[in-house]
Amino acid sequence: MKKTTILGVSLLSFSLILSACGQANESASSEPEKKVEATADEKSETNDSETQSDETNDSNTEPNEANSDDTTSEEVGEEASSEAEPDASEFSYTLKEEVYTENGVTISYPQLTNASDSAKQDEVNDLLFNEAYKVMNFYDGTEGLTLEVDYAVSYESPYFLSVQYAGTGYVEGAAHPNNLFYTTNIDLENMQQIRLKDVINADESFIELFKTDAFKPVNPHHKEFEKELKENATVTDLQNADSLDGIGTDQHSETFTYFTESSMGINFGASHAVGGHAAFEINYEDAPSEMWNGDKIWDLLKKDQ
Repeated sequence: MKKTTILGVSLLSFSLILSACGQANESASSEPEKKVEATADEKSETNDSETQSDETNDSNTEPNEANSDDTTSEEVGEEASSEAEPDASEFSYTLKEEVYTENGVTISYPQLTNASDSAKQDEVNDLLFNEAYKVMNFYDGTEGLTLEVDYAVSYESPYFLSVQYAGTGYVEGAAHPNNLFYTTNIDLENMQQIRLKDVINADESFIELFKTDAFKPVNPHHKEFEKELKENATVTDLQNADSLDGIGTDQHSETFTYFTESSMGINFGASHAVGGHAAFEINYEDAPSEMWNGDKIWDLLKKDQ
Protein backbone atom coordinates (compact mmCIF):
# COMPACT_ATOMS: atom_id res chain seq x y z
CA MET A 1 0.00 0.00 0.00
CA LYS A 2 2.80 2.44 0.82
CA LYS A 3 4.58 1.55 -2.41
CA THR A 4 1.42 2.26 -4.35
CA THR A 5 0.94 5.58 -2.56
CA ILE A 6 4.56 6.56 -3.07
CA LEU A 7 4.34 5.59 -6.73
CA GLY A 8 1.15 7.58 -7.13
CA VAL A 9 2.69 10.64 -5.52
CA SER A 10 5.79 10.29 -7.71
CA LEU A 11 3.69 10.08 -10.84
CA LEU A 12 1.63 13.09 -9.74
CA SER A 13 4.80 15.08 -9.06
CA PHE A 14 6.24 14.04 -12.42
CA SER A 15 3.02 15.17 -14.18
CA LEU A 16 3.04 18.52 -12.36
CA ILE A 17 6.66 19.08 -13.36
CA LEU A 18 5.89 18.28 -16.98
CA SER A 19 2.85 20.57 -16.89
CA ALA A 20 4.92 23.43 -15.42
CA CYS A 21 7.61 22.92 -18.04
CA GLY A 22 4.98 23.03 -20.80
CA GLN A 23 3.57 26.31 -19.45
CA ALA A 24 7.06 27.79 -19.22
CA ASN A 25 7.83 26.82 -22.80
CA GLU A 26 4.53 28.30 -24.03
CA SER A 27 5.13 31.60 -22.25
CA ALA A 28 8.72 31.79 -23.55
CA SER A 29 7.63 31.86 -27.19
CA SER A 30 4.89 34.06 -28.65
CA GLU A 31 5.22 32.42 -32.09
CA PRO A 32 3.19 29.24 -32.68
CA GLU A 33 5.47 26.29 -33.26
CA LYS A 34 4.84 22.93 -34.78
CA LYS A 35 4.39 20.31 -31.98
CA VAL A 36 6.51 17.17 -32.01
CA GLU A 37 5.60 14.34 -29.64
CA ALA A 38 8.54 13.19 -27.50
CA THR A 39 9.24 9.55 -26.68
CA ALA A 40 9.21 8.31 -23.10
CA ASP A 41 13.02 8.29 -22.99
CA GLU A 42 13.18 11.84 -24.41
CA LYS A 43 10.67 13.02 -21.79
CA SER A 44 12.83 11.53 -19.07
CA GLU A 45 15.95 13.22 -20.46
CA THR A 46 14.08 16.50 -20.74
CA ASN A 47 12.95 16.28 -17.10
CA ASP A 48 16.52 15.61 -15.93
CA SER A 49 17.93 18.57 -17.88
CA GLU A 50 15.26 21.14 -16.90
CA THR A 51 17.12 22.34 -13.82
CA GLN A 52 20.43 22.69 -15.70
CA SER A 53 18.69 24.60 -18.51
CA ASP A 54 17.04 27.01 -16.06
CA GLU A 55 20.37 27.68 -14.34
CA THR A 56 22.04 28.30 -17.71
CA ASN A 57 19.29 30.71 -18.79
CA ASP A 58 19.59 32.61 -15.53
CA SER A 59 23.32 33.04 -15.99
CA ASN A 60 22.82 34.27 -19.58
CA THR A 61 20.53 37.05 -18.40
CA GLU A 62 23.40 38.65 -16.50
CA PRO A 63 25.02 41.53 -18.45
CA ASN A 64 28.35 40.72 -20.07
CA GLU A 65 30.53 43.57 -18.92
CA ALA A 66 33.28 42.80 -21.41
CA ASN A 67 30.92 43.16 -24.42
CA SER A 68 28.42 45.72 -23.10
CA ASP A 69 27.76 48.75 -25.33
CA ASP A 70 25.06 51.41 -25.23
CA THR A 71 24.67 51.23 -29.05
CA THR A 72 23.06 48.04 -30.32
CA SER A 73 23.87 46.49 -33.68
CA GLU A 74 20.41 47.50 -34.90
CA GLU A 75 21.07 51.12 -33.97
CA VAL A 76 24.41 51.04 -35.77
CA GLY A 77 22.71 49.64 -38.85
CA GLU A 78 20.06 52.34 -38.72
CA GLU A 79 22.71 55.06 -38.44
CA ALA A 80 24.65 53.67 -41.40
CA SER A 81 21.46 53.47 -43.46
CA SER A 82 20.57 57.03 -42.52
CA GLU A 83 23.98 58.28 -43.61
CA ALA A 84 23.63 56.55 -46.97
CA GLU A 85 20.26 58.11 -47.74
CA PRO A 86 20.29 61.31 -49.87
CA ASP A 87 19.38 64.60 -48.27
CA ALA A 88 15.63 64.93 -48.68
CA SER A 89 15.97 68.72 -48.80
CA GLU A 90 18.06 68.59 -52.00
CA PHE A 91 16.39 69.44 -55.29
CA SER A 92 16.03 66.20 -57.23
CA TYR A 93 14.99 65.63 -60.84
CA THR A 94 15.61 63.59 -63.96
CA LEU A 95 16.32 64.89 -67.45
CA LYS A 96 14.50 64.03 -70.63
CA GLU A 97 14.94 65.12 -74.24
CA GLU A 98 12.46 67.38 -75.99
CA VAL A 99 12.58 68.33 -79.67
CA TYR A 100 11.30 71.50 -81.30
CA THR A 101 10.60 71.13 -85.04
CA GLU A 102 9.17 73.63 -87.49
CA ASN A 103 9.88 74.60 -91.14
CA GLY A 104 13.21 72.85 -91.46
CA VAL A 105 14.31 73.71 -87.92
CA THR A 106 15.07 70.96 -85.38
CA ILE A 107 16.35 71.87 -81.92
CA SER A 108 16.82 69.22 -79.24
CA TYR A 109 17.01 70.44 -75.66
CA PRO A 110 16.76 68.98 -72.13
CA GLN A 111 13.82 69.33 -69.79
CA LEU A 112 13.46 68.47 -66.12
CA THR A 113 10.90 65.89 -65.08
CA ASN A 114 9.85 64.21 -61.81
CA ALA A 115 11.38 67.11 -59.90
CA SER A 116 10.94 67.42 -56.14
CA ASP A 117 9.74 71.01 -56.65
CA SER A 118 7.23 71.34 -59.50
CA ALA A 119 7.27 75.15 -59.52
CA LYS A 120 11.06 75.19 -59.82
CA GLN A 121 10.86 72.54 -62.52
CA ASP A 122 8.52 74.70 -64.61
CA GLU A 123 10.70 77.79 -64.25
CA VAL A 124 13.93 75.97 -65.13
CA ASN A 125 12.27 74.26 -68.10
CA ASP A 126 11.12 77.61 -69.48
CA LEU A 127 14.67 78.94 -69.12
CA LEU A 128 16.15 75.89 -70.85
CA PHE A 129 13.77 76.10 -73.79
CA ASN A 130 14.11 79.86 -74.25
CA GLU A 131 17.92 79.70 -74.21
CA ALA A 132 18.00 76.75 -76.61
CA TYR A 133 15.65 78.51 -79.05
CA LYS A 134 17.68 81.76 -79.04
CA VAL A 135 19.91 80.27 -81.74
CA MET A 136 17.17 81.52 -84.05
CA ASN A 137 18.45 85.05 -83.36
CA PHE A 138 21.19 84.25 -85.88
CA TYR A 139 18.56 83.69 -88.55
CA ASP A 140 15.71 86.03 -87.66
CA GLY A 141 13.41 86.32 -90.68
CA THR A 142 15.70 84.20 -92.90
CA GLU A 143 13.98 82.07 -95.53
CA GLY A 144 15.25 78.76 -96.86
CA LEU A 145 16.82 77.84 -93.51
CA THR A 146 17.78 74.33 -92.54
CA LEU A 147 18.87 74.11 -88.91
CA GLU A 148 19.68 71.12 -86.75
CA VAL A 149 20.93 71.46 -83.17
CA ASP A 150 21.60 68.75 -80.58
CA TYR A 151 22.72 69.01 -76.95
CA ALA A 152 24.96 67.34 -74.36
CA VAL A 153 24.86 67.78 -70.57
CA SER A 154 28.42 68.19 -69.26
CA TYR A 155 27.55 68.83 -65.61
CA GLU A 156 24.45 67.81 -63.66
CA SER A 157 23.75 68.08 -59.92
CA PRO A 158 20.96 69.25 -57.57
CA TYR A 159 22.59 72.69 -57.66
CA PHE A 160 23.99 73.28 -61.12
CA LEU A 161 23.37 72.32 -64.73
CA SER A 162 25.68 72.91 -67.70
CA VAL A 163 24.36 72.22 -71.20
CA GLN A 164 26.24 72.40 -74.52
CA TYR A 165 24.48 72.86 -77.87
CA ALA A 166 26.11 72.08 -81.21
CA GLY A 167 24.75 71.91 -84.72
CA THR A 168 24.69 73.31 -88.23
CA GLY A 169 22.64 75.96 -89.91
CA TYR A 170 22.41 76.35 -93.66
CA VAL A 171 20.68 79.07 -95.63
CA GLU A 172 19.77 78.23 -99.20
CA GLY A 173 22.34 79.71 -101.58
CA ALA A 174 25.10 80.18 -98.95
CA ALA A 175 28.64 79.03 -99.71
CA HIS A 176 28.70 76.67 -96.73
CA PRO A 177 26.78 75.83 -93.55
CA ASN A 178 27.53 77.49 -90.22
CA ASN A 179 28.92 75.30 -87.44
CA LEU A 180 27.14 76.45 -84.29
CA PHE A 181 28.05 76.13 -80.64
CA TYR A 182 26.46 77.72 -77.57
CA THR A 183 25.79 76.84 -73.93
CA THR A 184 23.42 77.36 -71.03
CA ASN A 185 24.61 77.20 -67.40
CA ILE A 186 21.97 77.34 -64.67
CA ASP A 187 22.16 77.92 -60.94
CA LEU A 188 19.35 75.53 -59.92
CA GLU A 189 19.10 76.87 -56.37
CA ASN A 190 18.26 80.39 -57.56
CA MET A 191 17.01 79.46 -61.05
CA GLN A 192 19.38 81.89 -62.73
CA GLN A 193 21.58 81.67 -65.77
CA ILE A 194 25.29 81.81 -64.95
CA ARG A 195 27.59 83.62 -67.38
CA LEU A 196 31.38 83.64 -67.57
CA LYS A 197 31.66 87.11 -66.04
CA ASP A 198 29.75 85.84 -62.98
CA VAL A 199 32.50 83.39 -62.04
CA ILE A 200 35.80 84.77 -63.35
CA ASN A 201 37.56 88.13 -63.39
CA ALA A 202 37.13 88.92 -67.08
CA ASP A 203 40.10 91.23 -67.52
CA GLU A 204 43.51 91.43 -69.18
CA SER A 205 45.11 89.22 -66.54
CA PHE A 206 42.71 86.44 -67.52
CA ILE A 207 43.59 86.93 -71.21
CA GLU A 208 47.25 86.46 -70.31
CA LEU A 209 46.41 83.29 -68.38
CA PHE A 210 44.33 82.04 -71.30
CA LYS A 211 47.35 82.31 -73.59
CA THR A 212 49.38 79.94 -71.41
CA ASP A 213 49.46 76.14 -71.49
CA ALA A 214 47.01 76.02 -68.58
CA PHE A 215 44.25 76.25 -71.21
CA LYS A 216 44.48 73.28 -73.55
CA PRO A 217 42.65 72.83 -76.87
CA VAL A 218 39.93 70.18 -76.70
CA ASN A 219 40.25 69.25 -80.36
CA PRO A 220 43.78 67.96 -81.12
CA HIS A 221 43.49 69.43 -84.65
CA HIS A 222 43.34 72.91 -83.14
CA LYS A 223 46.81 72.52 -81.64
CA GLU A 224 48.43 73.94 -84.77
CA PHE A 225 46.13 76.97 -84.65
CA GLU A 226 46.34 77.40 -80.88
CA LYS A 227 48.50 80.52 -80.79
CA GLU A 228 46.45 82.30 -83.44
CA LEU A 229 43.14 81.38 -81.80
CA LYS A 230 44.27 82.54 -78.38
CA GLU A 231 45.57 85.83 -79.77
CA ASN A 232 42.08 86.64 -81.07
CA ALA A 233 40.47 86.45 -77.59
CA THR A 234 39.47 89.82 -76.13
CA VAL A 235 38.15 91.08 -72.79
CA THR A 236 34.97 92.19 -74.58
CA ASP A 237 34.39 88.62 -75.75
CA LEU A 238 34.70 87.40 -72.17
CA GLN A 239 32.42 90.07 -70.69
CA ASN A 240 29.70 89.44 -73.27
CA ALA A 241 30.07 85.65 -73.25
CA ASP A 242 27.21 83.20 -72.84
CA SER A 243 24.47 85.27 -74.44
CA LEU A 244 22.64 85.05 -77.76
CA ASP A 245 20.77 88.29 -77.11
CA GLY A 246 23.30 90.65 -78.67
CA ILE A 247 23.40 89.24 -82.20
CA GLY A 248 24.10 92.05 -84.66
CA THR A 249 25.02 94.59 -81.95
CA ASP A 250 28.21 95.63 -80.20
CA GLN A 251 27.24 93.14 -77.47
CA HIS A 252 27.58 90.25 -79.91
CA SER A 253 29.89 87.49 -78.70
CA GLU A 254 30.49 83.99 -80.00
CA THR A 255 32.21 82.97 -76.76
CA PHE A 256 30.47 80.40 -74.58
CA THR A 257 31.39 78.67 -71.33
CA TYR A 258 30.68 75.18 -70.02
CA PHE A 259 31.63 73.19 -66.94
CA THR A 260 32.50 69.56 -66.25
CA GLU A 261 33.39 67.65 -63.08
CA SER A 262 37.07 68.51 -63.46
CA SER A 263 37.36 71.55 -65.70
CA MET A 264 35.94 74.75 -67.15
CA GLY A 265 35.78 75.11 -70.92
CA ILE A 266 35.62 78.27 -73.05
CA ASN A 267 34.54 77.99 -76.68
CA PHE A 268 35.47 80.85 -79.04
CA GLY A 269 34.11 81.59 -82.47
CA ALA A 270 36.58 80.83 -85.26
CA SER A 271 36.82 80.76 -89.03
CA HIS A 272 35.10 78.12 -91.12
CA ALA A 273 38.54 76.71 -91.97
CA VAL A 274 39.10 75.57 -88.38
CA GLY A 275 35.54 74.39 -87.81
CA GLY A 276 33.68 77.57 -86.89
CA HIS A 277 34.60 77.41 -83.20
CA ALA A 278 37.36 76.15 -80.91
CA ALA A 279 37.20 75.10 -77.26
CA PHE A 280 39.88 75.30 -74.58
CA GLU A 281 39.71 73.82 -71.08
CA ILE A 282 41.48 74.46 -67.81
CA ASN A 283 41.45 71.96 -64.93
CA TYR A 284 40.13 73.39 -61.68
CA GLU A 285 43.29 72.26 -59.92
CA ASP A 286 45.42 74.26 -62.37
CA ALA A 287 43.40 77.47 -62.09
CA PRO A 288 44.91 80.17 -59.86
CA SER A 289 42.63 81.52 -57.13
CA GLU A 290 42.88 85.09 -58.46
CA MET A 291 41.21 83.93 -61.67
CA TRP A 292 37.88 83.40 -59.92
CA ASN A 293 35.35 86.08 -59.09
CA GLY A 294 34.68 85.05 -55.48
CA ASP A 295 33.45 81.60 -54.46
CA LYS A 296 30.31 81.44 -56.58
CA ILE A 297 31.52 78.69 -58.87
CA TRP A 298 32.66 76.59 -55.91
CA ASP A 299 29.27 77.03 -54.26
CA LEU A 300 27.60 75.77 -57.44
CA LEU A 301 29.95 72.86 -57.98
CA LYS A 302 30.11 72.07 -54.25
CA LYS A 303 33.85 71.72 -54.42
CA ASP A 304 36.55 72.95 -52.06
CA GLN A 305 38.64 75.75 -53.49
